[in-house]
Amino acid sequence: MPDLTDDADKGPGISQAERAGENAGEPPSKRRRRESGERQQREIGLMRQSDGANVPSFVGSSSGIHFVRSVYNALEKSRVHIPPQTPDQNIVPGEEDQLDEAVPYSSKNLWALDESETANSGFSAFDFDDLQMWSESYFENWHTAYPFVHAPTILEYLEQHVGPATLPELCKQRSPSFTIIRSIMSISLADRRQSGRTFEKPLPASLVFLSFREAMDSVQDMLFKPSSIDALQAVVSVQLFLVSMLRLNGASRLGGMIVRMAFQLGLHRCPARYAGFDREQAELRRRLFWTIYCIDRYLSQSLGLPLTIRDDDVDVCHFDDERHPSDGRRQAAMDDRLRTLSFLTKHASIKGQIVELRNKSIHQRTGNRDLATLIGSRIGKWANDLQYILDAADHDEPGRFSTLQEVVLLVSQHELVISLNRPLLALEKHTPEYMAALQTCIRASDTIITTLHKYVFFRLVQRGEGPSTAPLLWPSLTWCVWMSAFIVLHAAIEGEMPRHIARNLADNSVEILRHLALRGSVWPNVSAFAIDDLFLRLLLDSTATTPQSPPLEANHVEPRNDTSSQKTGGPSTRRPLRDNPRLFNRFNTASQQNNHPNNAADLEGQSFSSSEPQLYIPWLPEADAAAATSDNIFEQFDIPFWIGDDQYSSVLNFDL
Repeated sequence: MPDLTDDADKGPGISQAERAGENAGEPPSKRRRRESGERQQREIGLMRQSDGANVPSFVGSSSGIHFVRSVYNALEKSRVHIPPQTPDQNIVPGEEDQLDEAVPYSSKNLWALDESETANSGFSAFDFDDLQMWSESYFENWHTAYPFVHAPTILEYLEQHVGPATLPELCKQRSPSFTIIRSIMSISLADRRQSGRTFEKPLPASLVFLSFREAMDSVQDMLFKPSSIDALQAVVSVQLFLVSMLRLNGASRLGGMIVRMAFQLGLHRCPARYAGFDREQAELRRRLFWTIYCIDRYLSQSLGLPLTIRDDDVDVCHFDDERHPSDGRRQAAMDDRLRTLSFLTKHASIKGQIVELRNKSIHQRTGNRDLATLIGSRIGKWANDLQYILDAADHDEPGRFSTLQEVVLLVSQHELVISLNRPLLALEKHTPEYMAALQTCIRASDTIITTLHKYVFFRLVQRGEGPSTAPLLWPSLTWCVWMSAFIVLHAAIEGEMPRHIARNLADNSVEILRHLALRGSVWPNVSAFAIDDLFLRLLLDSTATTPQSPPLEANHVEPRNDTSSQKTGGPSTRRPLRDNPRLFNRFNTASQQNNHPNNAADLEGQSFSSSEPQLYIPWLPEADAAAATSDNIFEQFDIPFWIGDDQYSSVLNFDL
């Protein structure tokens, strides 16, 4: 996190002695005040102390925890004092270790009866066509982004080895190949909840992980065997399943095992340098390594942990930049099927550079503005390269992305912008750096929320595939929407954004999170609670009225008096997707109005008592809304919510 002192511009090569010499002429008390101020003007992580139920734990600043706590603290200083309605503000999405001790890795069944058979139901009849249908979503959405397995080999294994008669023996053997199959089927089954697809028959219980504990247990044997490519692929597949369900602590622990296995196998060295690997082996090793690299960077940033794989330890070439051509041959053109992973790899590299610049140990950070500018230029180049591909695809040139991939990559661009600039919001307000970073973050947050909202609710038309069901399967989207909403609310608190604009964006954020929650993770739902709660506090705070933001009465919305209107809401005007006109043209823009529930926008019309303030949650029935506003809505919260034996089973009973 850069500070505002002169030596901030001199980079990491400045020694402590030189810094001490520059300040030698200052009185000691002034130097102490100056150093204290610098420490306070940086994002810092949070060390949680033991509370009897949980042991001490750490979450780093790259997760955004410092900024989130700052937003809460700003509202706590306001004139409005209402009981907290949201979960602990010291938690970030994906930290299942912070749930109730009995919850994170319980043996509770993840699937409903119409999704998967019970473990005691035996083995139903199925054939290869069923296996293809059950795994289709994985190969369409995940394998195209993270092709760490050889798809033809997996399909051949399904055809030749997986059947009703062989399942009992496969379950006993617990081979890496069968673990990969179970991961693929589990991810696809979770995808089904967002995609709206239905299966004619439920999956056999032995083909999926019935619980997160079972998923973790499936890779224990890999610890006692020599590292191998197929064993590493199996552990990565389980990690990807956990990541897809936002079980990030468990995925991070598996990540330590994965990275060490990768190092032992030499995956961090470019396979083109060694004659012992044929072309297919080299390509698979490269795809596997960059998948591990991307997931590691995502986990490190999301949980605020140090990078596990450092760039200066890696010499694996990118797919479009081979620096070790064998036998003097010219570099071959990159396979278009690897284009998505290529962009994700470079995105992960830039993300790691941002973490190293902004979120290192407080004593190791530098205020090198030149380095920050260089990273900004790399983000710009990444965005320009992406736009070139998108423009070429419009002219039927090769290199098309799927609609979901296109949206995810566009959002990822603005995620990088936020990660680079958000730490500057810890600086003293009204400084040039703070004001520039705030406006940049506002623009990026607006674009993220608007892009995702239009993708979900205007139903993009897939190229030649008919109307899309708009699945949002990418795990980082929860963090992006959550952080974007907090930035918007922060801007409204500071009077840098009109409240009615912040209201619309907060409303859209909640709707996106509701859609993300259909997958079965608790975190989008909890983030929606937090946004609703904070927006309510902002509305009740009379100090929120600013020259840029009209008084509360000017934006008054009539309260809804019947339960039916609480479910359906009224039409609300949506804002145009200004930053991506090419993408916007692919939305159904016949109407700029829609009838989806208007959540945060309708909070203004509610009547609140100063003695008994309550959080109104428009998308919950009254009884569930009251239960959800307890001090800790995480309590006994676990997946699934749809089984019926959970006291919070109706929290995710959305009418979408």
